[in-house]
Amino acid sequence: MAEASRSAVRVLVVDDEALVAFDVADQCEAAGFDVIGPALTLKQGMAMAEAGDPSIALLDINLRDELVWPLARLLRQRSVPIVFISANCSHPEIRDEFPDATCLDKPVDSLILMAAVRPLVSA
Repeated sequence: MAEASRSAVRVLVVDDEALVAFDVADQCEAAGFDVIGPALTLKQGMAMAEAGDPSIALLDINLRDELVWPLARLLRQRSVPIVFISANCSHPEIRDEFPDATCLDKPVDSLILMAAVRPLVSA
């Protein structure tokens, strides 16, 4: 990955399915964003969020035997926009805690993904 500039958009990618995680990361890099990760576990995602200062986060909801909510709450406290990418967008937490977040169904098309991301990172 290229060295990040101060104005670069930094995208945190968290998904426990490695192929999906790296595909999303590749799509973000192709769009000119710097990628943090991808993280494959909640623990990795938390560490990367702490160290990486993301501009936006693309999060799977079910991470092996854990749910992403602790990370999503941390990011929300930091005012980091979140796009959930999941096979199940009907979690009540999305409606109750993250009503402003977008949730995209897997598998996500790159055009749909970028249409969700770009407005959230535009100044």
